[in-house]
Amino acid sequence: MATPKWFQVQRPCPPAGRSAVGKNTPARCSSLPPPEPIRRSANYQPNSWSYASMESLAAANKYDHNLADPSIFDKLMFRIRHLLLHEMELLPKLRVIDTLQRLGVAYHFDEEISDLLKSVSMEGQDIDRMDDAHLMTLLFRLLRQSKSPTSPELLLRSLKDATGGFKKSLREDTQGLLSLYEASHLAFGGEDILDEARVFSTEALRERMPLMRPHLRSSVNNALAVPLHWAAPRLQATRWFIDQKELSRITRNADLNKKLPFARDRLMECFYFATGVASEPSLAACREVVAKAFALIAVLDDIYDIYGTLDELAVFTDAIGRWEATASEQLPEYMKGIYFTIFNFSNVVAEHVQRTCGCDVRFLLKKGWHDLCKAFLLEAKWHYYSNHKPTLQEYLDNGWMSVSGPLMLLHAFPMLNEAITQKSIEQLESHYPKLVQMVSKIFRLCNDLAKHSVRALDAPSSIAIYMFENRTMETDARRAMRDLTMETWKIVIQDVYNNCQYPPSFANACVNMARISHCIYQGGDGVSAPDDGKRKEISELFLEP
Repeated sequence: MATPKWFQVQRPCPPAGRSAVGKNTPARCSSLPPPEPIRRSANYQPNSWSYASMESLAAANKYDHNLADPSIFDKLMFRIRHLLLHEMELLPKLRVIDTLQRLGVAYHFDEEISDLLKSVSMEGQDIDRMDDAHLMTLLFRLLRQSKSPTSPELLLRSLKDATGGFKKSLREDTQGLLSLYEASHLAFGGEDILDEARVFSTEALRERMPLMRPHLRSSVNNALAVPLHWAAPRLQATRWFIDQKELSRITRNADLNKKLPFARDRLMECFYFATGVASEPSLAACREVVAKAFALIAVLDDIYDIYGTLDELAVFTDAIGRWEATASEQLPEYMKGIYFTIFNFSNVVAEHVQRTCGCDVRFLLKKGWHDLCKAFLLEAKWHYYSNHKPTLQEYLDNGWMSVSGPLMLLHAFPMLNEAITQKSIEQLESHYPKLVQMVSKIFRLCNDLAKHSVRALDAPSSIAIYMFENRTMETDARRAMRDLTMETWKIVIQDVYNNCQYPPSFANACVNMARISHCIYQGGDGVSAPDDGKRKEISELFLEP
């Protein structure tokens, strides 16, 4: 198998004062200024959005959220609450809960949903229709999502035959198969019955697809691509409460990219990602902070990945570590703007948290930026400046950090609407929780699956490294990385279920980051190179009433 092109090291022009002939060859003295380093370009497509028009939208506010008739809303609330409390059959109640969650409005009925699920026996002994695959698998999924005690062996035992396999009759039950497939993606490590269920239901659904009506076939195809638990919260629900002023605030003074034309200008795509991380109506401030952080990360990534020399990147990383206004003095002019923007942005966030919560998060946010820059710097050395070929483990050990998930979550944490304490901040300062590491690993794997084809020429990815280490084809490497994603999701689910030491809102933000990663990288890179479909989705979501 030929060595991947990214393993064929490409050395840039030597920095000023260093000879290209060899380390021991003295440099020639010259009165001429050092030559400007050769700068690369990724030729990113230009930004698709008019920020000025978004600010005017906020002023005009074309869609008045107060136009909806309150009486209609109250009637709907009453009908749903009545069904949850007084419907005799269990399955209709479960279907209502499932629908509310898919629509992103279940928070209106948290108390009723919690009471209902607590009233259902884990063993299912009080359920009359235990042979109903849809009922039992939906019940299992809702119980596990709510962190209620669940045993897949007890709840799904009625779906097995005498030989221990799933009943052949289940192959004819499309709704039951789809529900079983969705439930299987909430497995913990070692739950073999759910692994078996995933393989069985996937195979059976694919066999039945030619027999399905177009609408159902489309739904099944979407589920096989991204199962429900991996999918982002239903962002369409945000159309009812996203204030146009949010867009105005994040796009105001968005002029950094004019000074750095080589870098991606993707503020709207970053806001889309941030809305997936924090989609609740009350989390506007969190969305704004995450979106701005992600937009700065994209610019910084392009400096480390494309534009900067190794010496410049090392100096910038040191400046971030010092976290002082004077630390920019040694930086080249093009780096000073991004340094001060990062420095001022995170300090403003820290000042806000100090005023509202009385907690000091300055060191926490500085740690996040410094750790990210160190990870970027290591990748820069791998990619272009040394003969080191990272193993898959080395790549992923650095990749969960370099993908920027931890930095965004550190900025999200103090902006969530649950009391934070100095102790919880100090815990995050001392180490990144396993949950943060694992959802960031999923973020990295989704990113690689989308970007491998365009990155393989000049930078490693998990897919390229796997191909090189195992002498396999790309299809095999992609399958292996999807399997690794599945195993990582099991760790995430179990950690949230059993061990999460942080508030539920932070755990939700972490899980939602993994989900929106699947969404934004499905079918291509929705950040660096959003296609027409992704741009249409963003426009319909935020800019059209």
